[in-house]
Amino acid sequence: MLTIVDDERALAAAAAERITSLIEKSIRERHGAIVSLTGGSTPRLLYRYLGDPMQSWRARIDWSRVHLLWGDERHVPPDDPQSNFGMAHEALVNHVPIPAFQVHRMRGELINVNEAAREYESELEAAFLDANRSDRTFDVMLLGMGEDGHVASIFPGSPLLTGSPFEVTLSVAAVWAPHLNAWRITLTPATLLNSRAIVMMVAGTAKADAVRWALEGPEQVDQHPAQLLRRVSDRVYWIIDQLAAGRLHAAPPG
Repeated sequence: MLTIVDDERALAAAAAERITSLIEKSIRERHGAIVSLTGGSTPRLLYRYLGDPMQSWRARIDWSRVHLLWGDERHVPPDDPQSNFGMAHEALVNHVPIPAFQVHRMRGELINVNEAAREYESELEAAFLDANRSDRTFDVMLLGMGEDGHVASIFPGSPLLTGSPFEVTLSVAAVWAPHLNAWRITLTPATLLNSRAIVMMVAGTAKADAVRWALEGPEQVDQHPAQLLRRVSDRVYWIIDQLAAGRLHAAPPG
């Protein structure tokens, strides 16, 4: 399902409406919502919209019934400017009435990144248990996409892309990104694809090629990780601006 909007403000508003509607639906059907947030620059305005008392979305969400988690994190402390959690906390979490124990961040400050991944695996389990869920399925998975087509911290050539993405039993992995010379903590492809709904936000000319590869290019998942989402396309909402859509030949069905 593809929505193309004029600019980044329209992108943030469309994503806010979609995410709010999905959370409302989840609360009606399952008495709560388990939501995974993303980092990067694109969702910052979305988070501000969701947390703005002057906008309708903040009041429509029963934040007492929401658990917030993250799709990936950099190997930095939460107050680092590069922290995905730090950005979302400043733009959203700090402005909504969500109980602190329902905000589940990845501890990127731990020296041992594998320990951080193992700890977040346990944190996920605790979050789902607290929400009375046994299926370990996210209700809403918010994702962005890099210029190289990566999603979360699943980069081209990642070992997480070998074999079937549905065969991985762990939900969280520590991954080394050689091109960044850095460690990341990330949800695995199986966890992303198992979500009830995935909202993809993409903006800007610099990502137009990646969008074209993700939606229309021949399948080369190892080089274009966003193509993973084709396998669950009926649950993916692509929301992109005109600049990001600039290289598309035709809108995909739905």
